[in-house]
Amino acid sequence: MLTIKIFGTSRIQNHLRNKVKPDKIEQALDIAGNLVLCDSVRVCPVSVGGGRLRASIDMQKPGRFVCSIGTSVDYAPYVELGTYRMIQAHGVHDPKHPVTSWEALEKRGGSGQSMPFLRYSLQKNKRNITKIIKEALE
Repeated sequence: MLTIKIFGTSRIQNHLRNKVKPDKIEQALDIAGNLVLCDSVRVCPVSVGGGRLRASIDMQKPGRFVCSIGTSVDYAPYVELGTYRMIQAHGVHDPKHPVTSWEALEKRGGSGQSMPFLRYSLQKNKRNITKIIKEALE
């Protein structure tokens, strides 16, 4: 499973346990997770007649103070991270200018780049996630 985690470090969890109401943190994580989830679904590349990867993106709460957004589709890491051949042929992907559709990828010269949808969504929402978590800690 290809997954990104939001706010999942045990050191922070231990520090917060006695200082903040856990329900406020869980609620903030739900809001932050939904931001990333919705953005990931929006920018996930879809092949013509496809949509399996996009439909498989979901959010899970595997433990307290942890939120994971990911997909269980077997080819997701190749789309998100690229492959050796992609990097060798076209260099490293520019996350500031993601390719979000197969049509856009063709305009850039073929299937030579990764098309990050999870990392891009997390990075794009980083400031909002920080704000949401800080408000929950007050």
